[in-house]
Amino acid sequence: MNLNQKREFSDGLFNQSHGSFELVLAPVILALVGLGLDRWLGTSPVFTIVLAVAGMVGSWAKQYYTYRSAIDQQCARRAGAGLP
Repeated sequence: MNLNQKREFSDGLFNQSHGSFELVLAPVILALVGLGLDRWLGTSPVFTIVLAVAGMVGSWAKQYYTYRSAIDQQCARRAGAGLP
């Protein structure tokens, strides 16, 4: 494996690993913001639940569309190279 292949491989691992942080941190951070709002407004945990769910849906959607974009780019490269 040459240096360029190693760099490509490690860059790919880094780009994939940050998705796990997004999947966990987005709902947690938004839930904490919702908890603060609930305490400030004196409401039940409505904002906590709504913002945590919004964080989960948002992080899932970002992961999905990032994955779809990468797959589309790979298909375009393969088609450009004449591969099936």
